[in-house]
Amino acid sequence: MAIQKTDFSHLGYQVNKELGKNRFGGRITHLAEVENTDDNVVIKEFRFADVGADWSGFKAYEREIEVLQQLNHPRIPSYLTSFETPQGFCLVQEYKDAPSLADENKFTPQQVKQIAISILEILVYLQQRDPQIIHRDIKPENILVDKNLNAYLVDFGFAKVSNNEVALSSVASGTPGFIPPEEYFGRNLTEASDLYSLGVTLICLLSGTRSVDVGKLIDDEYRFDFKTFPSNIHPKFVGWLGKMVEPNLKHRFTSAVEALEALKSIPVIVQQKSRESNVFTQSFALLVLLWVGIAGTQGIQRSTISQQHKIERQQAQIYRLRYRQRQLESRINSIKRLQELLKEREQTRLLDRLHKTKECEDCELQGVNLSNSQIENVNLTNANLKHINLESSNLEGSNLNGSRLQYARLQRAMLKDANLQDANLRGARLRSAVLKNANLSNANLAYANLANVDLRSADLRGTKLHRTKLNGADLRGANLRYTNLHGIDLSNVKLTGAIMPDGTIHP
Repeated sequence: MAIQKTDFSHLGYQVNKELGKNRFGGRITHLAEVENTDDNVVIKEFRFADVGADWSGFKAYEREIEVLQQLNHPRIPSYLTSFETPQGFCLVQEYKDAPSLADENKFTPQQVKQIAISILEILVYLQQRDPQIIHRDIKPENILVDKNLNAYLVDFGFAKVSNNEVALSSVASGTPGFIPPEEYFGRNLTEASDLYSLGVTLICLLSGTRSVDVGKLIDDEYRFDFKTFPSNIHPKFVGWLGKMVEPNLKHRFTSAVEALEALKSIPVIVQQKSRESNVFTQSFALLVLLWVGIAGTQGIQRSTISQQHKIERQQAQIYRLRYRQRQLESRINSIKRLQELLKEREQTRLLDRLHKTKECEDCELQGVNLSNSQIENVNLTNANLKHINLESSNLEGSNLNGSRLQYARLQRAMLKDANLQDANLRGARLRSAVLKNANLSNANLAYANLANVDLRSADLRGTKLHRTKLNGADLRGANLRYTNLHGIDLSNVKLTGAIMPDGTIHP
């Protein structure tokens, strides 16, 4: 079977090559060129239909969009836009011509320090925001470095905004070996959590260790072995790294500002001794070697046996660590399965209540499938309906005031006379839905697809329509007073009798 080539040319992007696949099934990253320009962009595609694709992957996609839209830093590639495809969704991001540390990891100790400073400066920005943002997945693969050693931080799919609680399903999100101990045990994340992951990344660079092998450097107490470092690394720099990856939060740097200030004045390598000192050292070393030779082979044999025992002990420690890691991963997976089971049971109870009483105010129904349902005149005020599937469902006359419907599937849904005031429909798919006489005042329809939607006599006062698709929509008699239509294509929209933003009636 021929592999279908990705084509976004109808959206103005020419895909040049595939940059890679995310460990979540269904996530593919493309390098593309903006047509009629010399600008390159990165397109992160999430495909629902791919084998292995799941909601956790989509949640990471959604979280990354929400976080990137809040950020403005020269070394965090900017969010540009997003759009839906027949298979799923795409995120478009600024392209940086720089390999990741996983691809280019041969750096001198001085260069490693420069990279550390560059990333710490980004973390200072993230930690000084209000609210703060914790990246939660710092590793060589997520740090790009250009020829001038400017570092860029990417992939905010696991990021946590500090004023939001961490759900149980997000415990131990990230990459094994780079996850701070406090996250493994479900404790609160702090500014120091990203410092741990950055410290592990720097240790990988200095020791020449791949991300997948980082567990070989950690003992049973989550402490790193620095013996793999080059011999000329300065003890003060080693001490600084030790404080970055300190398992106990009380002994770790508390913030990126503190870690950065401490690092700036620290020497990285031991300075070369004078020529005379080197001559003396070499002469002394020669005498020592002669003495060792005279001592005979007995000492060498004892040394060989001792070294062999040391290697065996290290291998045993590695096996114990891997066994504990497998146990921990098994426990985490069990917790996740239990949480999903409890969530499904609770949603089943809520759906039963909805059908019997038509009341489900403030309900948590995220991601449920209610396609082709007859649930007219229901009360879903302030309900969490993110990613819900309501395709071809009848919700005529329903109250959805203040509901969260981000990325909901509402194609061909009947929403006549529905109350969607203050609802969040960001990214929702409403193609061919009926919203005649619906109240959408102050609703958020940014990035939503309203192609061929029936909005006759609908109340759209103050509705947010940023990058909203309205091609073929029927807005005859609709009230668009105070709605910002800047940048919205109305060339194929029926507007006869509509009240325009300035209060005039469209002819």
